[in-house]
Amino acid sequence: MEYPVSAICMRKVQNTIKKSVFEQIKAATIVMGVSHLFKFVPSNLEITYLPRGNKIYFAGADDPEKLKSIKDAEYPVSILWIEELAEFKTEDEVTTIENSVLREELVGKITSESARKKAYTFDYSFYYSYNPPKRKQSWLNKKYESVFIDANTFVDHSTYLDNPHLSKRFIEEAENVKAKKPRKYDWEYMGKAIGSGVVPFDNLTFRKITNDELRSFDNIVQGIDWGYGPDPYCFLRLHYDKTRRRLFLLDEHYGQKISNREAAEWIVKKGYQTIMIIADSAEPKSISEMKTYGVRIKGAVKGPGSVEFGEKWLDDLEEIVIDYERTPFAAKEFEDIDYQTDSNGDQKARLEDKDNHAIDTTRYATEPLRKKGMSVLT
Repeated sequence: MEYPVSAICMRKVQNTIKKSVFEQIKAATIVMGVSHLFKFVPSNLEITYLPRGNKIYFAGADDPEKLKSIKDAEYPVSILWIEELAEFKTEDEVTTIENSVLREELVGKITSESARKKAYTFDYSFYYSYNPPKRKQSWLNKKYESVFIDANTFVDHSTYLDNPHLSKRFIEEAENVKAKKPRKYDWEYMGKAIGSGVVPFDNLTFRKITNDELRSFDNIVQGIDWGYGPDPYCFLRLHYDKTRRRLFLLDEHYGQKISNREAAEWIVKKGYQTIMIIADSAEPKSISEMKTYGVRIKGAVKGPGSVEFGEKWLDDLEEIVIDYERTPFAAKEFEDIDYQTDSNGDQKARLEDKDNHAIDTTRYATEPLRKKGMSVLT
């Protein structure tokens, strides 16, 4: 109504449009007392704002070719609402929609009559609504239930407790579920990703580690996971608080195609070469080469069951503190990792063997703590 732009409302499947988002928009105009200003055409899945002629289009994502044909020559489509975003299996599907529908440069072109005095220019707006998937490691929860939120993104979380228009029967049912099935209540009514089973590393704390804290840390351990080809190299420096059983991730060197020489130079420049580094023992040549650069390093002992034991030891800690500015790659890995599943979808007692280089590095670095009580081998 305010801006001379058109909008598109979408869901994954076309045949769910008419009885959901179309009716929701129509109901909104009634609540606002402006329904007489709009023309509703369910057969074409279009709503037109009569005073100007700009429209709200509706489409399903099950026919990508139809999306390419949506074009409004006079009023560019610059507002996108995707309802039930969790119906999309991958983020790539959503990105394809954005790129197909919202492509014209708008900056400086669309200015509302009432806003001209404020020199405010309208730009694209995307709205995604959904109930969080139960599984914490779904792409949707990873993207929006994360410490890594894009600067141009605002995430709002609301529940039925914020809705003043619900019936008493709905609230009574919610309270019944809360009393009898608290996990079901947490997911269906409170929007929490409760998972289908045990979630790894529920002991993570993402916060800033201050310089004063850093100076007080004296129980330092370090590790390396060697990169090869597309797999990244990872070095981590950590502090272990043995009294409170807390692990702090302090610094990282992470990237692809980092040579042993470059890795050693970085370690020496940081002054980390004097404390023993426990590295993946699968590359003895790399370990030998690092020693020639003055780095104290040796291979992890490993052994049968060492991976599962190391992961369980980390999971059993009281707290793993991660500063996502100091160790951003490690933060993302720990936040996103999930357990492996079998052919039936049941969880195994081992983490996924992908995007876990910082986690492997942490296991190597802390191996002396598990093998020799609480003292660090130096």
